[in-house]
Amino acid sequence: MQIEKVTSLEQYDLDMLIDDSLSEGYKFIERLVNEYKTGSNKFDKKGESLYVAKIGSEVIGIGGLNIDPYLSLPDVGRVRHLYVLRKNRGTGVGKKLLITITDEARKHFRTLRLSTTNNPVADNLYIKCGFSKVEGVHKASHILELSKVDNN
Repeated sequence: MQIEKVTSLEQYDLDMLIDDSLSEGYKFIERLVNEYKTGSNKFDKKGESLYVAKIGSEVIGIGGLNIDPYLSLPDVGRVRHLYVLRKNRGTGVGKKLLITITDEARKHFRTLRLSTTNNPVADNLYIKCGFSKVEGVHKASHILELSKVDNN
């Protein structure tokens, strides 16, 4: 399994990711593709990036890093659209994607935020990777203060 930084999303076949996520009731992968196509989010602002996880040519996961669109702070990043095919879960794909995103975020942001709801598996992944669960914070369920994280 390898993680690749996306330079052009059109070069990847994401149909399996879209179908798998929609079958679980998640529309955010389809939204990611649509926003990329329209140019409303191409993960191309300063500090932003998008990654895919692949086995051979098959895309089995995806995740991105944006400047947090819900805040007016350029030093706060947001984990976006992290998803792994059901058949590949439990193999470390999500963790590797998240670590890649977090490592990139450390270069540009002081804080990293994300939002997930009613997903104990995702919640567990974020906590294992150093995020703190928060309540009562607008558009955030987990926060990681990057300045407090040891890079070792």
